Amino acid sequence: MKKKDVFTFDERFHVYRLNGEIIPSVTKIICTIAGKDLSHIPPEILKKAAERGTAIHKEIETGVIESMEAKWIEQNIVRASCQFEQKFYHTVDDFTYAGTADIVASDMLFDIKTQKEADVLSWALQLNLYNLFLKKKYLKVLHTPNTGNFSVVDIPVLSMQQLQEIIIAYVQGIRLREDFMNTQEDKKEVVEMPPLDLNLTVVEQNIGTLNTNAAQLLERVKERLAFYSIDRYSGENIAAAKKDKAELNNAAQMLNAERIRIEKEFMKPIETFKATVSETVSLIKECSANIDVIVKEVEQKEKDNKKAIIIEYFESLHFSLVDFDMLFNPKWLNKTTKLKDIQDEIRGRIEKIEADLSVLDRIGEAEAKQYYLSTLNLDAALAKADEIKANRERLAALEKAQAAQKEQALSERGQIDSDAGGEENLHADGSWCPPSPSFSDSAQTETVPQEKEEKLQVTFTVIGTADQLVSLQTYMENAQLRYTFQ
Repeated sequence: MKKKDVFTFDERFHVYRLNGEIIPSVTKIICTIAGKDLSHIPPEILKKAAERGTAIHKEIETGVIESMEAKWIEQNIVRASCQFEQKFYHTVDDFTYAGTADIVASDMLFDIKTQKEADVLSWALQLNLYNLFLKKKYLKVLHTPNTGNFSVVDIPVLSMQQLQEIIIAYVQGIRLREDFMNTQEDKKEVVEMPPLDLNLTVVEQNIGTLNTNAAQLLERVKERLAFYSIDRYSGENIAAAKKDKAELNNAAQMLNAERIRIEKEFMKPIETFKATVSETVSLIKECSANIDVIVKEVEQKEKDNKKAIIIEYFESLHFSLVDFDMLFNPKWLNKTTKLKDIQDEIRGRIEKIEADLSVLDRIGEAEAKQYYLSTLNLDAALAKADEIKANRERLAALEKAQAAQKEQALSERGQIDSDAGGEENLHADGSWCPPSPSFSDSAQTETVPQEKEEKLQVTFTVIGTADQLVSLQTYMENAQLRYTFQ
């Protein structure tokens, strides 16, 4: 047996859900395809108008009538035959949406509007989307502006073709055409241009023939060239050689120039033909480019509208760990990509992020989680965690080695101090102090205090002969320098 659908409404965010999944509301559909922009209206005015409308709706729903508007509405309905604030969802060709109808009578559907100006397009869209599910004969708006000029507005019932156009426009994230509400009779007849016939045909073609004496000239030159054999020339008749060379060059130049002239004349029809076709192609491409600008502008607007719908859906999920741009896939803006598939993909990616973060939580590396949220690459984040762990271990090993070296140095220093005369020559901090010289002169009655100079440690290597090294050792002992031989 098929499981019963769970249909809910979140009043705080005005969000409908079917089996836990968000589905578009009629209000959302209208805002998308009709392009209503309320940003120019001060927020306090919008809030005040919303509170007024809510209060009137509440009076009609509960039957506690107090305001002038509610009294007027009561006069135009038969309360006993009406249902109030009826929520519903409806599916048309795999597209599901939801809404809340104000007043549903036996054969009539009412909607209460408290705004100052009439908006017949939005009202018609709203009531007709309601009526796809409720299937009433008459659609009416009870208009109660704060001017006091109350009226009942009859709303036309749209055709199924128009309703399908509404749904398609929303799914593709585009605006309705401006003449959407016009009847078929009011529409201007659109005359389609026949296909542009550009089959290039040859009206008349004569295969060109060119009769010249070129072949005779070739044979004449072959015979004559024998006369110009190089055997005839030497240093003795160099003037004749130069003269014959000049004659041959002039003859070749004249013959080639005449060939070029005849060829150009022969090709004139082809060049004219090529220029005409090239100009035609250029004009076609220019016109196509102008149309392409308009097409791309419209397509970009459609993509912008669709992206706004996707962003609004993402924000309704209240997932703030990553920005929308990190999840965005440009393919979502293609006309062939359905909103439902996009919403499924967004939820799937959010679920994956949460699962990946759970994996990183078990590892316990906060920096790895931060790295993951900037890349959304779990493998890279795990590698980052391994890197952090390895660095921590290397630092710990280095600190341990430094501590061991320090301990060894202190041990060696103590041994040297012991060899030098015992603990009486140690400072309070453990450093070695050479014994102070003694003065036995009984005549010395006053000791001049000596300033304590800072002790520095220098490590160096000395290379020399045995005598030199002995002399160096003697000098350091006389200077009371502390040293260690390795």
